[in-house]
Amino acid sequence: MDKILIIIVLLGLGIFFIGKMFNPPVGPKYKLKSILFNPENSQVSQELGKLIFISKGKRKIILPTEFDLWTEAKLFEKGIVLKKNKKERTIFFGELSSIEPFLVNSLFVKGKYFGYSFTLRNKKERLELKSCDMNDLDVFIDELCKLFLQETEKVVIKEAG
Repeated sequence: MDKILIIIVLLGLGIFFIGKMFNPPVGPKYKLKSILFNPENSQVSQELGKLIFISKGKRKIILPTEFDLWTEAKLFEKGIVLKKNKKERTIFFGELSSIEPFLVNSLFVKGKYFGYSFTLRNKKERLELKSCDMNDLDVFIDELCKLFLQETEKVVIKEAG
């Protein structure tokens, strides 16, 4: 009798997980923005300027094996500073070629979170910030877009998704 009960429970769980795998629920709709930087106006300055906004990470400690997680992102007038443990990465706006949005899937939900991919011009390197790892990432990108509202010859901002 116990074997039949265990088989029924395992069969029910198997059907549930297979159903979620082939037909997952869809997460919320986000208003994401894509930012493209003009390559002719790529003047890299050596000063960051005034601090505008800070987005803190949700986790305090990051394991050394997690390469793409950042604990803090600071937005300045002329660049972005990303922090990971005790390391800092400074990115000036002249070094960026684009900032593209993407959706992050959860275990059973498609598009539960969102993120932004920062593509660098010189090295073709990509850095990613995800909303599941960073607080106020949407506010961070909105503040970044407000910086470039008047500078239409340097940046193209368009709605994505």
